[in-house]
Amino acid sequence: MKSFFSLFLGLFLCVSSFAQSAENYHVYPNQIKRFSKPARILHNDINAEGNGSIEFTNAKNQILRFRLQNNKLQLGSCRIAFEIYYYENNYLRRIESLDSNGNLIGCNLKLNGEAVTEYIVEKPYLYLQKKKLIDDAEGNIDMKDDSNDKIIRVQYFDAHNKPIILSKPVYISSKTYWQDNIRMGWP
Repeated sequence: MKSFFSLFLGLFLCVSSFAQSAENYHVYPNQIKRFSKPARILHNDINAEGNGSIEFTNAKNQILRFRLQNNKLQLGSCRIAFEIYYYENNYLRRIESLDSNGNLIGCNLKLNGEAVTEYIVEKPYLYLQKKKLIDDAEGNIDMKDDSNDKIIRVQYFDAHNKPIILSKPVYISSKTYWQDNIRMGWP
């Protein structure tokens, strides 16, 4: 009976410490004004040393993601600390890059110094055909760059949320959009 109690106590402490540490991560989304609350953890791969990534989601179909190193916010390239993904009807509509204070941050390493990328699926039926091919291959497919088919257009915005005016519209490939949609890359 004593060993059962010890096992139960150990399991309880382990679970409660995980719950406590998971609760501590809510500090981050709570400080981001652009991210709607309440939020819940969607994905958490923070290890025992406090290293890894975590994603929060909310009722507005936003996903806030960030990484930690030694339980401290890890800054990516251009000092990007957070990204917010906005979804509508299962389509990725917008990604915002934020600094550690939750402010939009432009990035000179990106193509146009953008802080925000907005996606416009101009040919949804054609994209769904391409998406099925990619999904069936679980993303492991070499596809011809179909950006010239003008399926998905992107619009960029600066750190003041003002459109970045380019000489011609920018289109991306279906596979690039698919990868962005499932949040494959990090800044």
